[in-house]
Amino acid sequence: MNEFLFLERELLGAIRARSGVLLSLAALFLFLFLATFASFYLFPSAGGGPGVLLTVDRVVARLSPRLSTAAIDELFAAIQDRSDVREIRFEFASQVTRTSSGGRFLIRATSAAAARSLAEALRSMEGIDGADVGTAPVGAPSLVLSGSARIGLLCGLVVSAGAFLLLAWRGFRALLQGFRGEIRLMRLSGVSERALYPPLVVLGLLMGALASVVLVVALYLFQATTGGANPALPLDATRLLGVGLLAFLLGLLMGGLAGLFGASYLNARQFHPLA
Repeated sequence: MNEFLFLERELLGAIRARSGVLLSLAALFLFLFLATFASFYLFPSAGGGPGVLLTVDRVVARLSPRLSTAAIDELFAAIQDRSDVREIRFEFASQVTRTSSGGRFLIRATSAAAARSLAEALRSMEGIDGADVGTAPVGAPSLVLSGSARIGLLCGLVVSAGAFLLLAWRGFRALLQGFRGEIRLMRLSGVSERALYPPLVVLGLLMGALASVVLVVALYLFQATTGGANPALPLDATRLLGVGLLAFLLGLLMGGLAGLFGASYLNARQFHPLA
């Protein structure tokens, strides 16, 4: 244990400008990776639950999967002709959720009162399995993800993960190159190569923990300043806690992986005691 603490302290003391900048940039990209990951769970897609995402003047009508294309067209025309309907849009089942069996109509009524009466009328129509009215105030901003936004976030997730691992590897390489003389002396004194792995992995874990804690704090500050006062934002404390724990575990996993990548550089010839 004393040997491990000594090596960890020496590694931290060996961080210089180049390695410090690279590792700091790696931690920044890890934070961006975790923030992107959290966005998928905190902000549902535009096809999410109406109780959170829709304003009180909007209605979502779920269609029976047994309806034919012609029947859907007839229903669409009948609803569109109503005097209390301002706008109507159809979404296929695949646009709602992967497990959804039927499509749906997204309808904007002329007022909140009209939306409630419209929902009652829709529930009695043949071919409609249910209708729900939104709960968010009219004009309240809502953070929802469109299909293109989710694709962009997915690309950002991949790019930030790749950038983090690359910068972390380069940062550990710069750190170990500056610590090269000490490593060769320790190898000559009988310290095995494997004994140097845990301090590097722990350094990666510390980087992951730091990025995760910053993200969790940022999420709770965001919830306190916006989500708590805006019912259109689906940011309740339970969801934040769950996402925060997931992000923390993912941050530790990514940090540990980066530490292993850095430790793999110890196999280079320049660290061999007799090189």
